[in-house]
Amino acid sequence: MAFLFTSLTLIAGLLMRTTLAFSGNFELTNLVVSSPFQADPYSVESTYVEFDFCDQDTPEVGSTHCGVQWPVGLSPPKISPNTCDNTSFSVTVTSWSGVANLSLKLGHQYIDDSVGKTPYNVLSKYANFNLTYPHTPFYECDMTNAECKSCDGETILVNVTSAVA
Repeated sequence: MAFLFTSLTLIAGLLMRTTLAFSGNFELTNLVVSSPFQADPYSVESTYVEFDFCDQDTPEVGSTHCGVQWPVGLSPPKISPNTCDNTSFSVTVTSWSGVANLSLKLGHQYIDDSVGKTPYNVLSKYANFNLTYPHTPFYECDMTNAECKSCDGETILVNVTSAVA
């Protein structure tokens, strides 16, 4: 019985440390979603999503620029390696119905020695995020040009939906 209590206490302590390590959410700024083909069926310009991505838990890292681009007539890539300038961040377009309705999976992986020693100090945070116009705050669309963007000077807050240590 004492072993079980000790084991449960240890597990609870590790979970508490992990929970504390994942207290912040993600921030998106300078977001642009453009699909010229959506506005002009003769367009040959690629569709793209780009933004600056910051993790509230790692302000010392700062923000990184991310982007996903794909050719006219195709769906967004299922796997998008190296989508961000800082490769510890990632983005995948998980659903696409046009510039006014899309979903993103955002990720950030980093080292935090407060949760354990190597190799147990690698933290991964993820967010599944739906961008919908007009429901997403600070997200405005010009549908005649099939381009949406975040409002100047505003930050779109994205809630982290899962975390793994």
